[in-house]
Amino acid sequence: MYGGRMTNTADVTIHIDPACPWAWLTSRWLAEVEKVRPIRVTTRLFDLAEVNRSSDTDEGHRRSHGAGEVALRVLVAARRAGGDDAVARLYTELGEAHHERGEPLDDQGMLSRALTAAGLDPGLAEAAGSNPTTLDELLAEHRAIAERGAFGVPTLVLGDAAPTFGPVVDTRITGEAAGELWDRVAWLLTTEHFYELKRERTRRPEIGRFTVPAGTTA
Repeated sequence: MYGGRMTNTADVTIHIDPACPWAWLTSRWLAEVEKVRPIRVTTRLFDLAEVNRSSDTDEGHRRSHGAGEVALRVLVAARRAGGDDAVARLYTELGEAHHERGEPLDDQGMLSRALTAAGLDPGLAEAAGSNPTTLDELLAEHRAIAERGAFGVPTLVLGDAAPTFGPVVDTRITGEAAGELWDRVAWLLTTEHFYELKRERTRRPEIGRFTVPAGTTA
């Protein structure tokens, strides 16, 4: 039974693209939930570049999604080297570098530093880009969750329930507040006839790169 205060550990999958600041904040919320509720989070990949490849006319979006795809291929290589834990660690380091410090997501130096900080071989950054199978694996993973109904990030899957987009939050939610939000979201994630609940976003996500001083690349 989901919702309320769960006693058995629940498996939660979050599908992310490292280019998306909203997915980043949702992932940080789930990391906090793991501290106060019995859940186990697995990070999976979703390619916004693939979704928008034939329709995205905004140059800024194309650059962002293309950079995200570069980082996603490195995440594939990280998983091959160290499993799901390696993906989670590297995604955290990529998010802190890109979303919080404003470092370019497709910069080889940043990717190598993030790998090192995650306890992985920094050479995976270059190797991932030169190995076409990392893209093949990424696209296969993306298409598998898209075929189940996912269309963007963040997407969550609780147990064997259908994928659900969201929740979208605009700040880091910590401690018991993170747990309280989870208590309410968990029930919705497994409710068969629930599809959508949305309100207008009125603020940008509260991440460091949106407050980077003028003249600094973000």
